[in-house]
Amino acid sequence: MTGIEIALVILASGYVAGGAYDRFKKARRERRQAQEKALSGPEPVCGCRHHLAYHDTRDGRCYAAVKDKRAKGDGEAVEPRQCPCRQYAGPEPLATLYAPELADTAGERPKPLNAAE
Repeated sequence: MTGIEIALVILASGYVAGGAYDRFKKARRERRQAQEKALSGPEPVCGCRHHLAYHDTRDGRCYAAVKDKRAKGDGEAVEPRQCPCRQYAGPEPLATLYAPELADTAGERPKPLNAAE
């Protein structure tokens, strides 16, 4: 083999090895992203396609703005309005812990622990 043929073989093998390495990196990245998505759980998205953050925690109403196309005269105008969703219906997030106040201490100073009563 001549020097040119050897150089071409080296270049071709480098090209093939580089492509295989790129495919390997891409497959590894996709697998890692799939694992991270599986571990994070489902997104808290309601049936109205809005996130849980747009819903009130007490009554469940959705406060996201929805663009509504309504005909106005000769053209169509986009008017924002409130989402008609009335209750969150997506996946339940982890339980939110709420601890109510034990005593009403509004306006009172706390007593020291070693104070005599």
